[in-house]
Amino acid sequence: MLPLLLAATLQTSGIERDAYGVPRVTAPSLQEAWRLAGRAVAEDRIWQMELSRRLARGRLAELLGKDYANSDREVLKTGYTDEELAAQFERLNPETQAMVRAYVDGVNDFIAAAPAERVLMPGHRLEPWTIVDSMAVGVRLFQMFGRGGAGELRNMALLGYLESRPNLKGKSLDVLDDFAWQNDPRSPVTVERADDPIKKPPVIFPSWSRKTTEEHLAQVPKLGLLELLPAIRLEQRDESAKVAQALSLPWKAGSYAAVVGKGRSATGYPVLLSAPQMGWQTPSIVHEMSIHAPGLDVAGLDVPGMPGIAIGATPDIAWGITSGVADTDDIVYYKIGPDGTYGAGRKLQRIVRTLKIRGEPDEEIVQLRTEDGPVVLQNPSRAALFARRSGYWQIELASLDAFVGLYRAKGAAEIREALRPATMSFNFFYATRSGDIGYRYLGRIPIRRPGYDHRLPVPGEVSWNGFVPFEQMPHTTNPRSGLLTNWNNKPVAWWPNGDTPVWGEVFRVSSLRSSLDKPKLNPQDVETAAWSIARMDETWPHLRRFVGDGIPGFDGRTMDGSLQAGTYMRFLDALRTELMGDDVGNFISPDFFRIVVQPSILVRALERRTRVDYLNGKPSSVVVAKALEAAQQNSPRFRASSIRFGDEPPVPYSNRGTYIQIIELLTAGASGRSVLPPGVSEAGPHSRDQVPLARSWTYKEMGIR
Repeated sequence: MLPLLLAATLQTSGIERDAYGVPRVTAPSLQEAWRLAGRAVAEDRIWQMELSRRLARGRLAELLGKDYANSDREVLKTGYTDEELAAQFERLNPETQAMVRAYVDGVNDFIAAAPAERVLMPGHRLEPWTIVDSMAVGVRLFQMFGRGGAGELRNMALLGYLESRPNLKGKSLDVLDDFAWQNDPRSPVTVERADDPIKKPPVIFPSWSRKTTEEHLAQVPKLGLLELLPAIRLEQRDESAKVAQALSLPWKAGSYAAVVGKGRSATGYPVLLSAPQMGWQTPSIVHEMSIHAPGLDVAGLDVPGMPGIAIGATPDIAWGITSGVADTDDIVYYKIGPDGTYGAGRKLQRIVRTLKIRGEPDEEIVQLRTEDGPVVLQNPSRAALFARRSGYWQIELASLDAFVGLYRAKGAAEIREALRPATMSFNFFYATRSGDIGYRYLGRIPIRRPGYDHRLPVPGEVSWNGFVPFEQMPHTTNPRSGLLTNWNNKPVAWWPNGDTPVWGEVFRVSSLRSSLDKPKLNPQDVETAAWSIARMDETWPHLRRFVGDGIPGFDGRTMDGSLQAGTYMRFLDALRTELMGDDVGNFISPDFFRIVVQPSILVRALERRTRVDYLNGKPSSVVVAKALEAAQQNSPRFRASSIRFGDEPPVPYSNRGTYIQIIELLTAGASGRSVLPPGVSEAGPHSRDQVPLARSWTYKEMGIR
């Protein structure tokens, strides 16, 4: 492992640090402020930044060896070239470009000041940071947290598996409909019908019949599981995500947020909670700071290597984001001609790049592209190829313009206009000093053509009918309830799942809402909600009527050491097996079985609201009783998932934000508290000094003016 660069002890003019080492940048100009911001992040996280840019650009193996080559191959086969990243930068607005240039200069100020002996390892020194480095980190971040869909190959694999099950003769499409439903009207939404300004939803999401599915499926080139599984891993970027987790870099998505309006607030002031759930590593995969200059006062979360505050507050507004999980991507297929062309005689683009591996010969990596995007699967025997088509292709970084525009916003109208350039799928929440709260669903969401089952790969010649207009995306201001909540749930009732069955009647946001079920809410209630939902099981409110008194004393709380919670967790596994095991099997592995058989399916199956009778004619009470009996035969006490920070004792209850901020918008300005364990730096006294805060569920002051 490389040596840690002990930079956090450096003193730099214009950068002050609070008791937890969080940098507070103060500068006479915007350019100098962003330059110092780059310097401050480099002081805290230069080693992490080095790994991040190498991961994003497919250069890890050059430094760390062959164990990282598969991640690099994946990136080089699917990612942008340096020229394409530079072109995205050139399309940013001048203000954003100036911010990026200054930030890069600040990182290089630190690298230039680092002692000569700070080499990464023999033959490798810190190279200057570049604009392309920051753009690569930014693209990877936006793609990880702001896209969804492209589940068509996974659905093909699911169908292939189901067709092999002896008990499902002729029912594989019924199971697909049960497991990949389009729109569940019982699913909790962020914008309630009464608060939806789009009174007549636009007809932009095509539905399909069984006949449509059968006719469509007959056109798709047949593929075996052995072909599909590597393509699915490539499309999902499994290798780079696995490496990112090991190296303390962004690797997972999932976040919650809540906003309380002034009418619902016990203090009369809006309160905003935002908690991005991006994983637990040492150091944290995110960073925090405050930046102050003429025309700029902002504090909150940043990601090392990418300039800008992504979640935070100014004196006038506070905001939070969660991943939107919209269906932004499709897998399309083309026929391959005898001459190697695809579609109507078009040539595949070949992008050749070099993979360098420390101690090994260089490799030539070829990325093949259609006009849609990278090829993820070729099947010469079927004369077909499959490629990824994305709504944000080559314009991910336009979302950076949106965040920069927020720093000047004073109220709801200016926030709305700042967000227009956003291209990635996010749920955006805000509160203003004037008392407004609001929500907008962001991203470039394709309008797909009717006549196809869009859970399956579509012919590449079938283009999109544009994108959902900004004003027709779900949004609301000052809802009647005075409360907005989200935990990656469905935005509004008329919005469908797309090709991935994400949103059903059982969804974790219900736990957040029940924790905020009071006529008036103060900041302490919001803080308590974050504590509470870490200990709640979202399935219990939906299944307790079936369980009855079968687990005496259990109330849905999954407290560490609880025998009842342990029994209930085993009951859920047993219920999946009792309901689905004979018919659909375990989907190759028990872990995958838990993912595929979602709680919403269990509830619908118990209520006989599925196409297939998974009860096989038995009363639901009989199936539940058998699952309870199996669970009670060997029920260890529940052990809450915990967070490990190096050699620190584990911190229990990991179902919380990687970073949590709670901000109240007072008349005099924003007042906020936050926590970012283990600490702001990767070495030195501030590398783990926020672990005690996380252990006790307490917070520190944010540097908002």
